Amino acid sequence: MPTATPGFLAEGVSQIAEETGLAGESFLGLAVEDWIVLVISLLLVVAGYLIGTWLIRGLLSRAVKRTSTEIDDRLLEIAGDEVRWLVVIVTLHFATVRLAFLDAGFKTFLFDVYFVVALVLAMRIAWKLIDLGEQEALARSAAADREEALAPLITLSVRMIRVLAAVVAIAILLSHFGVDVLVLAAALGIGGLALSLAAKDTIADAISGFIVLVDQPYRIGDRIEIKGLGTWGDVVNIGLRTTSVQTRDNRMVIVPNSTMVKDEIVNYSYPDPRYRIQTHVGVAYGTDNDLVEKIMVDAVRQVEGVLPDKPVDAIYNEMGDSAMIYRVRWWIETYSQRRWSYHKVHRALQKALDEAGIDSPFPTQDLNIHSDPESGGELSQVTGGD
Repeated sequence: MPTATPGFLAEGVSQIAEETGLAGESFLGLAVEDWIVLVISLLLVVAGYLIGTWLIRGLLSRAVKRTSTEIDDRLLEIAGDEVRWLVVIVTLHFATVRLAFLDAGFKTFLFDVYFVVALVLAMRIAWKLIDLGEQEALARSAAADREEALAPLITLSVRMIRVLAAVVAIAILLSHFGVDVLVLAAALGIGGLALSLAAKDTIADAISGFIVLVDQPYRIGDRIEIKGLGTWGDVVNIGLRTTSVQTRDNRMVIVPNSTMVKDEIVNYSYPDPRYRIQTHVGVAYGTDNDLVEKIMVDAVRQVEGVLPDKPVDAIYNEMGDSAMIYRVRWWIETYSQRRWSYHKVHRALQKALDEAGIDSPFPTQDLNIHSDPESGGELSQVTGGD
């Protein structure tokens, strides 16, 4: 514990008391010299408050106004009061050291109070800095039009930084009061190991959630398909442990993030939501190929929802057993329009082919039955197909 050391100021106080004849006199149980020292200490505290105020409103305020950024202005605005009171606490500490008449135990108590208050002020500054960093990160992500995608990652990072700051503050506080932090850390480490073994799946999901937020294979609002689960839908939430996917039949599928990381994910929304689909149409052999292709392409282009700036293909893809198989391909705006687009295109193709008199044959079989008189009327069967 710091103790009062006689200096030129204390010697001056003693000399003044002797010259005025007040040496040895007391008032309210304190010697006149002690009263003078107490008044000087109070004046030092007042001076510390004034210096802190001048530092915040004068020197630093002028300095931040000269910079081109606004973040330092906001930082001084939100943390200025705490910095000023930190200066006051430091001044109080030195002012208390000078008071030789105080009991050593009481001084120790005061120093502990000063330390706790200073630590609280420092934590308030750290908390405000973290809040300011979060606001700045969200503002920049919004300016880049990525706020929705980056917001979960920013929130997770802020939470981790706050937990780390709280742990450091607690360690400093315990160390100040004589608690062996290393022993406590070892005990917590053993407990953490046991907890991690018991909750390894949850921890794996949390780590996977962090990977998903950083890597961003999908975002909130994306339409995805999870191959291993055989389900698809819209991502409505990306949590630290799970991802929520709402299917088209309004069912909410909650998938652990570890499954999302290990499984194959098809994203139908990113980077481009436009989607190409295809169908197969059979037409009779002998039909004019050029005519068939033109009819199919024209019919598909007139269907509502087919993107006009994307190609429509009608490709002779296969020589089937009973028909020429054409593969017809076209583009739609989003994957969600797939089923209705199939419905409209199939109807348009059938109508166009029927109006043009073009056959769409299907496999058939002929069954011929013959009676053989020489074998006593037994029947023989001949089957043919095309």
